[in-house]
Order: sequence, then C-alpha cells, then structure tokens
Amino acid sequence: MSDPTADQVADVELRLRADLANLPIVRAVAAAVAMGADFTVDEIDDLRLAVDEACSQLIVLAAPGAELDCRFSREPAGVRFSASTRSHAGTAPATDTFGWHVLRTLADSVETGLGEGVRPPVHITVRKLRQG
Repeated sequence: MSDPTADQVADVELRLRADLANLPIVRAVAAAVAMGADFTVDEIDDLRLAVDEACSQLIVLAAPGAELDCRFSREPAGVRFSASTRSHAGTAPATDTFGWHVLRTLADSVETGLGEGVRPPVHITVRKLRQG
C-alpha cells in the first residue's frame, strides 16, 4: 500500500482491533491531538467526527481479526490523520455514500486507496486545517 504519510513522523500512532467498540478511543485521541494543535472547539469536533467516519468505513471493510492502524501527524497548518486495515473483500470505501459526503464536508481533504494482494490493505487519509 502506498501511504502518503509513510515518510512523516506521526505525533501519535494507535494500533487497535478493527472493531466499532474501539471508536471512542480513536475519537478521544483525535480530540486530544486537535487541542494540542490549537484547534477551535468547532474544529476539534469536525476532526473528531471525520476520524470517526473514516474509521467506521474502514472497520466495515476489515477482514476478520484485522487491526486498525491510525496515525495523527501535526502539520504547521493543521492535522493529518491516516488509518488503514486489511480489507475483507478487497474493496475500497465507496465514495458515493452519505457517510463519504459527511467525511468530505468535515475535512479539508480526504483520500482513499487500496493496496494489492489477498486481503489488501485499504486506507483513508484525512487532513483538517486550522481556520484563521
């Protein structure tokens, strides 16, 4: 898988079982990273919700027993979040759904990709910029 953030040093990295029960942990870390990046309350909520939606989409696609790898990297203008997991069916997230529309509305940029092989890795990268 070609992860656009692979060359960056992450401020925070998480590796969890790809399970919806773990979403509160990722949301809490997203909020903490956003606070550390001097985001406003609204920007913190936007990042937290975008991270939740990105992870939810990946968890639904995850192979049984797969892990969800998450990276938060602070940048001068904001935060970049990248998450990946092993895909069960070898498909990327659908970009024509309501959930994808919500994700694109909350974030300044969103990218997704699918690697190669059996149960290929699938990833989503979200970038949220500070306004003002």
